[in-house]
Amino acid sequence: MAEESKDKKQQQVAISRRKIMGEAPIVTNEITDRCLYSGFFGTMDSARMKRVMDGVLSLAANSDNDLIIIDLSNVDVIDSAIAMQLVKLNKTLQLVGMDTIFCGIKPIVAQSMVSAGVILDNIYVAKNLRRALKEVYRRQGIELVSIKKG
Repeated sequence: MAEESKDKKQQQVAISRRKIMGEAPIVTNEITDRCLYSGFFGTMDSARMKRVMDGVLSLAANSDNDLIIIDLSNVDVIDSAIAMQLVKLNKTLQLVGMDTIFCGIKPIVAQSMVSAGVILDNIYVAKNLRRALKEVYRRQGIELVSIKKG
């Protein structure tokens, strides 16, 4: 019985490690009217990027949104292959009527992308989510104003 409990704990640890290492969460929600937000986390590999692309494209096809912010600020590493897949994701989203705003690219990630020759022409890149949202509001003709209390 003690041996069975030990085996069960080892299986739970293995499942937890698999979740942490291979399936870091990807958040996708509507952040404003007609704009989706998708935050990527952890290390991106080709298999995971394929799942991300499929999920984002499915949301794009099944919603009335015309913008998406893709936040890369919590991504540890992007190699040239993943960077190229991000460019392809952008082009595919454009073909289905969505504009993409990338934000939060870390300096080390940017350096590796430039060194690998990844070209982000015609792709809007914002420094952070705050600036990306300002761009969304600008494109939608929305102006945020302070409400004076008093």
